Formats: sequence, C-alpha cells, structure tokens
Amino acid sequence: MIPRILGLTLLLASAPHAGALPTLKAKVGPPVVEELMGGCSLHCAFPWQVFALGEKSQPVYSTNDNSARTAWIDGRPGGSVGSKLEFVFPDELVKEMPGTPLYGFQIINGNWAPDDGTGGNIRNWKQHARIKRLRLAYNGQTLYTVALADSPRWQSVWFDDIIIKPGDRMTFEILETYPGREAPGIAVSEIVLQGAH
Repeated sequence: MIPRILGLTLLLASAPHAGALPTLKAKVGPPVVEELMGGCSLHCAFPWQVFALGEKSQPVYSTNDNSARTAWIDGRPGGSVGSKLEFVFPDELVKEMPGTPLYGFQIINGNWAPDDGTGGNIRNWKQHARIKRLRLAYNGQTLYTVALADSPRWQSVWFDDIIIKPGDRMTFEILETYPGREAPGIAVSEIVLQGAH
C-alpha cells in the first residue's frame, strides 16, 4: 500500500500546475525572401491593425506592411520586457465575415533590413534585441506563452482556432528578449496573422 501512495504522490508532484499556461514553440522555417512577401493570410478575409501599447497607444505599420525591410523598433528606455503589441480587427468587416478563424501567426523576429542592399544582413539583425518569449492574450484572457527562436528566418506559431468577433483584440506581451549588440529594445520586421481558410 505504501508504494502505491508514494507513486501517486510522485505523479501528482510531477503533473503541471492547474492553470499553467501551455507553451507554444515557434517552428523555424525558410529564409525571408523580400520578393515573396505578401502571401495568403488572414488578409484574405480582412486586414488588421497593430498598436504599441503604452502611455499613448501608437499604430505600428511596419509589422504588417508586407515588407521585410521595415521594422518596428521598441525605443523604450531599459529594454522591451513588458512592452505590448495589440492586434485590432475591423468591426464592420468582421461582421461581414462571421465565423472567420484565427489559428496562428508567422513572424520575422528582429530587424531583417539589409544595410548593403543584398538581402538580410546578420550584422544589422544583431544590433537590436529580439523576442525570446511572449505572452499571448485574447480579449484580456491569457492563452499561451510563446517561445521564439533567435533566427532571422520566418517562424511559425500555430494554436487552436479562435473565431474572431467584432471588438476582439489580441495582445502580445514581451516576457524575455535576446540581447542586442547596440540597442536593448526589440525589433520586429513582420507579423502575419494566419486564418480565414
């Protein structure tokens, strides 16, 4: 009897805590090719806007402009841990496309933009910090922790379908960063939301 109780105790002790967030690990994919930017994504149903949240929420156009050569660089003093990006969906278009799913995103983590006109430049990419871990929330409910690789390639993250409704918001909160050689703030060249089909 004692070994069975001990075994049950060890099993419970090793089980994940109730309420612990699932961690999604990004899959590193192909290299970024500027000429191939702008493929199929949630944009097939409707666009989205991205805002950097803070004292004043500011639109961040460079994260969803179909260009790897532009990057959002977080200029907060002291680095980007705690910084948030919010994704906003257009209410009228969401109403016209009921039942549209959101099921993942792809990201170019870091400042991919070349400084020599020949494509992604690793020296430039290492200047700024990159996202290591983020917390993904939807309508204020935290759903996942996401672990990103320290890579200038495309990275993909997939999750269970979320059906987008008018007024919905998705938020990325930066939890940890890879250090930059010259700047503590993160850079993100592109975030492409995946869904619709």
